[in-house]
Amino acid sequence: MFRRMTEQEIAIQKIANLRMVAVYEFTEAVRREENSPHGTDPGVDGCTAVTVLYGDNEQITMSELDPYFEELIGRLYEIYAETEDTSAVLMNEKTRELFESGRYTEEEHFQREFAKKQGSKIPAVSFAAFDSRRFLPLAAYVLESASAILGREATVVRQNPGWRGRGSIVLNSQNTDTLHPVGITCPCEGEYRIRIGDWPEPGDELRIDYTADDEGIRVAFAALRADFSGRFSYRFTADGAETFYEATHEGKPVYYGRDAIPAEPFSGVVDGTTAGLLPAGVPFAKAYRLPFDAVYVFAEETKRYRSVTKEDCCASLLFCGAGYSETMSRTKVDNRDSKVTLRKNSVRMKRARLRDGRYQTYFEPGIAGASGIYRTGLAGNYFVTE
Repeated sequence: MFRRMTEQEIAIQKIANLRMVAVYEFTEAVRREENSPHGTDPGVDGCTAVTVLYGDNEQITMSELDPYFEELIGRLYEIYAETEDTSAVLMNEKTRELFESGRYTEEEHFQREFAKKQGSKIPAVSFAAFDSRRFLPLAAYVLESASAILGREATVVRQNPGWRGRGSIVLNSQNTDTLHPVGITCPCEGEYRIRIGDWPEPGDELRIDYTADDEGIRVAFAALRADFSGRFSYRFTADGAETFYEATHEGKPVYYGRDAIPAEPFSGVVDGTTAGLLPAGVPFAKAYRLPFDAVYVFAEETKRYRSVTKEDCCASLLFCGAGYSETMSRTKVDNRDSKVTLRKNSVRMKRARLRDGRYQTYFEPGIAGASGIYRTGLAGNYFVTE
């Protein structure tokens, strides 16, 4: 699908015949926030920038604060890997180490696998058809935990998934079953709103907002008439995972908790059927169970080349009962001496198991740091495979 490109995007795509590349750090230029997605370690003053000379004395300079910086780095890695005589490209020693470390890095196996298949711009089945089965377990978890916090012990006895985000939940409290309609909408990519009717009282409504991104999962909920609200989150890192939960009722705190989530062996959590939702060939080792029929799995591999460290990371969030997954993968290249960090080979993938047992895979477009065959043949395409 064609779209209008900015002048910067066009300039990046036109880069050819590299003559010089310089990657450097502006010290004390930027104070990094704790959760900054850019550059090196948080709390360190500095800003990574790159200057490129190419073609007939043409030049581009960008810093990591530029929205197209990741795209520029991905393009430079791509061109450098295709350059036969890399010694003709002027670079200082530290910059060359960064690019040499990624020169022979191929795209992940699952990317190369799909590059040989015929994709489509139109899905066989809309992913929205899986929303009900994905989020009913989350709605059930919130209902049970919120009921307990309010002193109304309750148990979900049945979940009734429907079409395109519709469904219902049967809740038992004090030996009485109540039916609660559930509606799920997606206001924007990665954000969902769940509405549960007739809770905590008939005519009331519990609203749940769900967001997932690179940092983890965040959920907020509120029953306005009951003056009850809360939030909880799951944060995942290479070192582990933790959850945070808090709630208020009539303006007063009624619950607060923070706990670590224990890691489990991947093979003991993910069975053969669920494993089909994951990219092939990724050495997943850790798995974290979430209390709403979901599992987070993580893989990381670190290699060193002189003063350069290259980290390949891949994480997937599995909605097991729904037969649906979302995967994020990226490579980070870090020069320990110059304190410069670059990223490449970013991947975002959705996969769902169809009724006939096949799988539909979609590669999201417009991902910063995407390069190679992802950009040229996968992004924006759907693939149906066995």
